[in-house]
Amino acid sequence: MKVIIASTSKCGTKTLHKCFEILGYSVADFDHHAYNHYDEWKSIMVYGSRKEQFHEMYKDFDIVIGSPACYYWEEIAEAFPNAKVIFTTRKDEITWHRSIYKGLPKLHQPWIVTFCYLLTPTGIRLRHHYDRLVRVVHSMNGWGFFSKYDFSNQELLIKRYREHNSGVLSRCGKDRLLHFNFSDGWGTLCAFLGEEVPDAPFPHENKQGQLATSMWALPIYVRMRKEAYVVTALVAIFIAFVLNIYLW
Repeated sequence: MKVIIASTSKCGTKTLHKCFEILGYSVADFDHHAYNHYDEWKSIMVYGSRKEQFHEMYKDFDIVIGSPACYYWEEIAEAFPNAKVIFTTRKDEITWHRSIYKGLPKLHQPWIVTFCYLLTPTGIRLRHHYDRLVRVVHSMNGWGFFSKYDFSNQELLIKRYREHNSGVLSRCGKDRLLHFNFSDGWGTLCAFLGEEVPDAPFPHENKQGQLATSMWALPIYVRMRKEAYVVTALVAIFIAFVLNIYLW
């Protein structure tokens, strides 16, 4: 493990992810946490964590980024004492909340997503993972069976955001922390990492919440979509069988 990203969602984490891919680093992001380490994160969020557990989970990656890992940056930093920490924020708290409020709910709105969360094995696991995450991090109610996450409580979400940010800035050693501004581009980032500046433009990912439409390219959502096709086919076969008997 080389770098821990302590930034919360909607703080340019997808742009950072793309930066590290360009630099040739292996990255563990939220889809990896939810799918490859579902049981480990369930145990961590319910019973607590151990540094040995984090070390075993991420020892083969260069970068750990995304929820829920960003909220456990301190524990992961203890497991990897030589890892650096990069931290990014939005220009102000209201802008961050507006992005959260407009962006993240879109991941759960389309009917196909609801169908997958309710009736596919991967979707059910992912929904339970999200439930624990919002309950532990934001003190929000879970997804329930038909309800959705409510990101409209600006006061609560900003309070959690503020607490997280102040915790990173006050508790992370200055010798291992970079509070990165995206306007600084490759120069500052690569100097901190000890890397040569790549011959590539500095990326800008997830513009205007594009994650909501591009999420289906992620392996965990590809698997969920394939399972949805199978479930749909089985339901169609069952209905056809029942109708055949009834109409006979």
